Amino acid sequence: MQKVRVPINSFQFGEVSDSLSMRVDSPVYASSVQTLQNMVVMPEGSVTKRYGAKHMAKYGGITYDANNTEQSHLFPFIYDENEEYIVAIQHQQIRVHQVNDTTLTQRLNTTTDINGATLPFDKEYLQEYTVAQLGNDMFICHPLFAPRILRRTSATSFHVRTFTFDQRADSLVTFQPYSRFADANVKLDPEAATGDNIDFSIYTTDGTTDDDFYFSGTNASGAGNLTLNSGATAAFDNSVEISVTSTGNISGVTFTFTGTDQDGVALTDYIDGPNNATVYVPRMFKSISTIYANGNFATTVKIGHTNKRGVTYLDITGSKTATLRTGNYASSKHKDILLRYHKNELKIDTVYNSNQFRADILDSLSTRLEIENPLRTNNNSNKVEVSQPQHGFSLGDTINVENADALGGINIANINGSRTIHEIIDENTYSYTAGATANASADGGGFPRIESDAPTTDFDEQSFSDVRGYPAAVEFHQNRLVFAGTLDEPDTLFFSKVGSFSNFDVGIAADDDAIQVTAATGDVNEIRYLVSNRDLQIFAAGAELYIPTFQNQPLTPTNLQIKKQTPFGISHVQPIELDGATLFVQRNGKVVREYLFTDGEDAYTSVPVSSIASHMIDTPRYMAVVHSGFGQPDSYAAMTTTGNNLIVFSSNRAERKASWVQFNTAGKFGSVCAIEDRLFAEIYDTSGQLHVCEFAPKSTQNVGLDIWLHKLIISNEVDVSTAYNQNDVVDVIATDVIDGYQEYLGTFTVDANEKINVSAYSGLGHTYVYVGKKFDSKIVTNEIDASMGSGPVTGEVRGIGRILLDVKDAFSLKVNNKSIPISSKTNPDTASQSILDPIVGKKEIRTTGYTRSPQVTIEQSEPLPLQVNGLVVELIV
Repeated sequence: MQKVRVPINSFQFGEVSDSLSMRVDSPVYASSVQTLQNMVVMPEGSVTKRYGAKHMAKYGGITYDANNTEQSHLFPFIYDENEEYIVAIQHQQIRVHQVNDTTLTQRLNTTTDINGATLPFDKEYLQEYTVAQLGNDMFICHPLFAPRILRRTSATSFHVRTFTFDQRADSLVTFQPYSRFADANVKLDPEAATGDNIDFSIYTTDGTTDDDFYFSGTNASGAGNLTLNSGATAAFDNSVEISVTSTGNISGVTFTFTGTDQDGVALTDYIDGPNNATVYVPRMFKSISTIYANGNFATTVKIGHTNKRGVTYLDITGSKTATLRTGNYASSKHKDILLRYHKNELKIDTVYNSNQFRADILDSLSTRLEIENPLRTNNNSNKVEVSQPQHGFSLGDTINVENADALGGINIANINGSRTIHEIIDENTYSYTAGATANASADGGGFPRIESDAPTTDFDEQSFSDVRGYPAAVEFHQNRLVFAGTLDEPDTLFFSKVGSFSNFDVGIAADDDAIQVTAATGDVNEIRYLVSNRDLQIFAAGAELYIPTFQNQPLTPTNLQIKKQTPFGISHVQPIELDGATLFVQRNGKVVREYLFTDGEDAYTSVPVSSIASHMIDTPRYMAVVHSGFGQPDSYAAMTTTGNNLIVFSSNRAERKASWVQFNTAGKFGSVCAIEDRLFAEIYDTSGQLHVCEFAPKSTQNVGLDIWLHKLIISNEVDVSTAYNQNDVVDVIATDVIDGYQEYLGTFTVDANEKINVSAYSGLGHTYVYVGKKFDSKIVTNEIDASMGSGPVTGEVRGIGRILLDVKDAFSLKVNNKSIPISSKTNPDTASQSILDPIVGKKEIRTTGYTRSPQVTIEQSEPLPLQVNGLVVELIV
C-alpha cells in the first residue's frame, strides 16, 4: 500500500457541480468542494460560517403560501449615506423602513396612495416590478399599471402617488409620449374641427364603392321594410359606410337601418332622406338585415356603401348599453384616453364600437406648420404647394389656411381661407387652389396654420394607458428619465427631456428634447430591464442590447443608436452590477451570466459564470449585491432560488477568483436587497411568518442563528414576542460568560406569554442570550484523488488514513461522521465552572475504511463559530 498526502489549501471556487467529478486535472477541482453549505468563501481561500440573520422587523398579516410564494419584494432606497431605507412592495400595500445602525424604523405602511386610491400592486406580479430612484423619488413600474412614485417628503415620511406628465400652461397639451398603433393606411375622420362631443371614425379607404348595393328604386307601398337587392344582407369583413342618394327631395322620409356593427354586435341607426344629394349614415355597418322607410318616395333612391372600411381599433370591454346609435361601451379602456389629430389633442368621451367614438377636441384641429415659409407659388398658377410632414390628407379634402403671409403676388385674403386640396405630391407635400393666380414663383408664407376636419392618416394615441400598457422598465440615464417596454410597444424606449423628468415632448428633435426610439433589430425585443452603466444597457426577453455613450457627447435625438449584442434573454430578476460587469439571470432560469464590455471585441459579451455550479441555479427570483459583505472585502451577489434557498456568488476578476455557495435556513428565504455592506433578506420562519432580517456584521458577533434576537434575561425569562409566537421552538445561545464566548443552551418552546424560561441555567450567571433558529454548516470535498507513478488513482479502491485539519475557533465539529472532542478550560469569571476551549490551528483526525470515492465531510450542527482554512488528506492507495 502507498500513502500520499493530498492538500486542499483553498476553497476559492466554492461549491461545484458533480459534472466536474472527473476533472481532477483542473485547478478548479483542487480548489473547490462538492458541498459548501452555510459557509462564506474568504478572499484568502478559507471558508467561515456565514452570519446568522438578525431579526429586524416582522410583517403582520403575511404568512407563507405555497401556491403564491411572491408576497413581498424588497428594494433599497438611498437618499444619502445617513438616510437609507428598505422598501417592501406587497399585495396592494407598501412599507418603508428606515435603516439605522442596529434597527429598522417603520416610516410608511399604507394600502392607498395620496389620493386614497387602492395601490395597484398585485402578488401575481411582485417579482416583475422594476424601480429607479433619484433623490426623493422612487419610480415603480410594471406594464399593468401607470408608474407610481414613492416620494420621500422628509426624513421620516413618505407617500405614494401616480406619475403624471407636465402640461402646457392652458392644460390643452400634455407632454407625454404618443405612438401610432394603426397601420399606415388607416385614417381618423372627425365630424368637425372644433368643439365637444364630436364623432370620429377610424377606417381605411381600400374598399370599393357600390352606391346601390342594398337598394335601388322607388317605394309606393308606404311605411315598411324595403325589398333589398340579392346578396345585400351578406356581412362584410369590416363595417362599411352606408350612403343614401336621391335625385329628388325625400327629406321627409326617414330610413332606419338594422344590422351589426364592426364587432358583429346588433346596431340600429337612421338618417333623413337627402334633397338631390347623397347623405351618409353616422354609424358604419358590417351587415344590414333590414332597411325601414317611414313613407313613400317616387324618386329613385340608391342605398349603397362607400369605399370606407372600418378598422378594429378601440377597446370594447364590457357590454354595449343599447343597440341604437347612442349605444356605447361604458367600461371601454379607451374612455378618457387622448388621441392626437395632426398633434392636436382630443379626449375620448364615448366608445360606440371598435372603430367609432365621440371625443372633446381640447383646442382645435389646427396645426402650426413647424417649417418656416412652408408655402410655394409658381408664376401664372393659382396652385400653392404646402410642405407639411406626414400630412395624411387625400385629394379633394378641405382645409382652412390661417395666418399665412402674402406670397407670389397672391394677397392674404386669397392665400388664406377655406381651400380644397388639388394634388397630393408626396407624403410631406400637397397643393391647394388659391383665390388668385401668382405673378411670381416664390417660397414663403411665414408660419401658417392649417385647420381641417378632413380624414387623415396623421393621428396617434398616448403611449401609456390601460389599453396599450405601461412601462416594464425604468432607469435614470444622463439626466433623463427612461421608460421602456409597454405591452403594445415592448421594444420601444421613451426618454424624457434633459433635466425635466415629467416632459416627454419630442419637440423638433433638439439636443435636449425627449426621445422616442424602437429597438428595430429584426426581432421584437420585449424590454424588461434597463441598467445605466458605462452605457445604457438594455435587457430584453430574448436579447441583450445597449445604447452607446459617446465620448464627451450626451445622448441626443440625432446620435442615439441601439446595438444588439447577445441572444440569451433575461428572466424576471433585476440585473445588477458586480465586479465591473452586470450580472443577469438568463431567461431559462438555469444560467447566470455577466454582461461585460470587452475592448478587444469592442462589444459586450454575456459569459456564463454559473457553469461550474449549474446544479445550484434553480430559477432565481431575487438578486442583490452586497459590497464588502459578511465582513469580507469582496462583493457578493445573493440570489433567492425557487427552492427558497439563497445562493451566493463572489467574483474577483483581477485575481481570477469566483465562487458559489449555498445558504439554507430552518424556514424559507424570500426577497433580498443590499445597502452598501449590509445585506437584508426576508425569511419565513417555520410557522410561516415573514420577517425582515439582516446578515448581521461581526461587530455584533457572528451568531449561528437566523431570525435572532439579542435579549436580556429578566427573572429567568426572555421576552421573544417581537419575533416569535406561542409554541414556536427556538434555539438559545448564552453570550456573556466571558467576552466573545458563546454557549449553546439547546432548544426551548415559547410559552403563552411569548417568553422562554431559562431557569435551568440560572446558576451559570448568564444575563443575555441570542434566541433564533439554528442552521447547519457542511463541507463535502470532491473525491480525494492523486497521481501515482502509474497514473491517476481515479476510480480505484482507496482509503483515507489521516486528515490534518486547519481550523479557527471551532466550538463544535464533526469530520466524516466522527464527533471531534472539544476540550474545556476554567471559566476565568467563575473558577468553579468550566467552558469549552475551541480548536484553533491544526487538528489531526484518524479515519478508516476504503471506497472508490473517498471524501472528507466536515459538519457543524450547533449554532457556534467555525472557520476552516484548509486540510491535508493522507490517501492510502
